[in-house]
Amino acid sequence: MNCSEALLPSVWGLLLALGLPTAPAAEPQRLTTDGKLKSAPTFASRQEIVFAVHEAPNLVALKRLRLKDGTQELLHPTVKAHQFDPAFSPDGRYHCFALSATSPQLVLVIQDTKEKTETTFRPREARAVVRSPSISPDGRRVVFSLSDIGGHRIASVDLRGQDLKTITASAGMNTSPAFSPDGKRIAFSSSRDGDFEIYVMDADGGNIRRLTNSPGLDTRPAWSPDGKQIAFTSNRDGNYEIYVMNADGTNSVRVTHSPERSDYPCWHPDGKHLVFVGERNGWFDLYMVEAPA
Repeated sequence: MNCSEALLPSVWGLLLALGLPTAPAAEPQRLTTDGKLKSAPTFASRQEIVFAVHEAPNLVALKRLRLKDGTQELLHPTVKAHQFDPAFSPDGRYHCFALSATSPQLVLVIQDTKEKTETTFRPREARAVVRSPSISPDGRRVVFSLSDIGGHRIASVDLRGQDLKTITASAGMNTSPAFSPDGKRIAFSSSRDGDFEIYVMDADGGNIRRLTNSPGLDTRPAWSPDGKQIAFTSNRDGNYEIYVMNADGTNSVRVTHSPERSDYPCWHPDGKHLVFVGERNGWFDLYMVEAPA
């Protein structure tokens, strides 16, 4: 055990007592110390973060991090296939994720944690994949990125994994959809205009508006809890960093500053902090930073 691991419980106790990270706004607070490759953190509750991690050479798994004490556990300990992109409904009842399969390559698993049931949406094409699910605030549909017959589009199904609908499709790729907190809009990333930019559309796919216009890649939009801001990843300044802009695309502010990668932003339920995956000295861990007002 190294020094940082030994001090972790006391650090977590201090953070819990204060209710906020102790580091200055410009200095992110490290939440994990194992350095394993991670992606797609999301809050399952105010005190729990679920994320994908390269847990073993042959397994990408979903893990739960308890902010109360920093402990971690596998979310699906009996599942031996790769798991990616966890998502939860606002009330915590529904949970979905992408699961590796032989054919198609990635399917969508939807769990009802109250009724203890599970359904699966399976794309048609053998090499098809489902990624980046987002559950509507009313708990009725799941929107996701679907690479299948017909191209790389944004689609949705109901909570039974049925009633497939295409929300938006275009030349290029359409990825990383995210429902707004009121369920009326979906932010997403698309290469339809040449490079990846952030767009927003009505929940039914209408009224598409482009929010960013940078020479680099803008992707993985995440709505603030009040719906007024969107965090995202961009390499517009030459490195993958976290940015926050107003929901209409104005006032873009760079949040992280590191010579290595910062990616996969998600909002703390308090609306004042962001959690992201940071590469530091070749290690990949979760960090928390204050969000710009």
